[in-house]
Amino acid sequence: MINSRIPCRFTVVAWAMVLNTFMACAQEQLPRRVFLGVRMENVTDDMRRIMGVGDWPAVLLSEILPGGSAEKTGWRKGDLLTTLNGIQVGTTVEVIAELANHQSGSSITYRILRDKKPVTGKLKLIAWPGESYPDLSVEYTTHRTVNGLQRAILTQQRKKGSGRLPLVVFIGGIGCYALDSPLDTARSETQLLNGLSRKGFACARLEKPGMGDAARSSTGCGEVSFMNEMTGYAEMIRQLKQRPDIDSSDVTIIGHSMGGVFAPMIAQRTPVQRIIAYGTIGSSFVEYLAKTRRTIAEAYGWDAARTDAFIKDFCECAVWYFADKLTTAQAAEKKPACGEYVGIFDLRSRAYNEELYALNIPTAWQDFKGRALLLWGKADYIAARHDHEILRDMIQRANPGSVTFKEIPDADHGMNQANDFQAAVAGSGPYQPGVGRVVADWLSTGP
Repeated sequence: MINSRIPCRFTVVAWAMVLNTFMACAQEQLPRRVFLGVRMENVTDDMRRIMGVGDWPAVLLSEILPGGSAEKTGWRKGDLLTTLNGIQVGTTVEVIAELANHQSGSSITYRILRDKKPVTGKLKLIAWPGESYPDLSVEYTTHRTVNGLQRAILTQQRKKGSGRLPLVVFIGGIGCYALDSPLDTARSETQLLNGLSRKGFACARLEKPGMGDAARSSTGCGEVSFMNEMTGYAEMIRQLKQRPDIDSSDVTIIGHSMGGVFAPMIAQRTPVQRIIAYGTIGSSFVEYLAKTRRTIAEAYGWDAARTDAFIKDFCECAVWYFADKLTTAQAAEKKPACGEYVGIFDLRSRAYNEELYALNIPTAWQDFKGRALLLWGKADYIAARHDHEILRDMIQRANPGSVTFKEIPDADHGMNQANDFQAAVAGSGPYQPGVGRVVADWLSTGP
C-alpha cells in the first residue's frame, strides 16, 4: 500500500539487478530474463572526484552477486561500467535499457574502468535462475492477457496423487516489484505459498504486467491501468483453472494489500470459492489514506501537533491530486510538501490512480458468495484494522457466516515478524509463520 512518509524503495540501487532482457515474443512462451548479477549506483560528483574519473559516463558496480553474468565475466566490486555493446552508459537506467535489447545466451561487448585503467571484453548474458526445492516442482507458466504476455510461478509437490489439486493464487500489493525471486526464497509470500504447496495445494504467484520475465512482453507496470491489471489477473486464473492437474472448482485467491482489492473484482469475472485478504483496504482510497497517515505518524513517534499538521497537509494534497486531477508539480506549486506526499502515486499511471480513486471497494465485495478470511498484522501501520472490520461487517450482513477476521500478532504489513509499529519501521524481520498457520487452518476447515 502507500506510505508517502517512508523513504522511497522503488530505486534501481535497491534492485538485485534482475535485468529484463529478451526480444519481442513471437511465440506464446516467455524466456527467462537475463541475470547480470550486480548492484549498481549512479556515480555522483563526489565519487568522480574521489575516483579521479572526470566527467566520463560511468556506473559504479557496488556489489557482484554470485552466479550472474558479471561474476562469470570477472567483473569486480568497485569497477566502473562505461559502455555496453558499444553504447555509453552513464546511469543505471541506461544500463537496464541497453541490456533490455538482448536475450540470455547472447554476448555483448563491454568496457569498464578498474583502478582508472580501461578493461574491455565480452559479456555472456546468463539466464535468471529458477527456484529449486527437493520436494516441490516449480513451473514458470506463460499467460496471454489483455496486457500482453504475463508470468506465473506455479509450485506443487513433486510426489502427488493422480487427482486434481486445489489452486491457491497470490496477488501482490501496489508496488511494481517481481514475485520471482530465486535468490531470496525467504521472502514472506514465497514462504507462505511453499508451505501451502507442501500441504497439497497448487500455488501460483501472479506477476504484475511488465515485471519479471514479462518486462518486454506486456504493458509496463507503471503504465497499466487499475482495471487492466485486475483483468489480466482474472485471465491468468481462468487459464490456470483449465490445466488438467487443477481442480477448477476449488480456487482461493490470497490478495496481499492492493491484491485484496483486486480479489473480489476478479471473482466477478471467474468463479472463486475463497478469498484471503491480508493488510488490504476496506473503505474509499482517500479515506484509507487519511486514517493510515495517523498510524504512520504513530509508527514514527510524532507528537499530536505534528501528526495533525501532516494529516491536514497530506489530505489537501490528495484532494488536489485525485479529485481536482492536478499533477504532482501543480499540487506542489500550491503546497511544496505535495511533491513528497503525492509524488509516490506517479509510480503508477494516471489511469490506475483515477480508477482506484473512483472505486467503491465495499461494493466490490457485496456479490461475493464464497468464504472470506480477512487478516491484519498487529504491527501493520500501512493498512488499517478498521478497514478489515468494515469489510467483515459488510460481508457478514450480505452473506452471514461466510467471513472470518483475525488479527495476527507480531506481524507487519509484509507478513514479516515485528512486535509493534516502531519495530516494523526499523526494518523487516523474517517471515511470520503465524500467517501461514492461520491460512492453512482456515483452508482446512469448511468448503
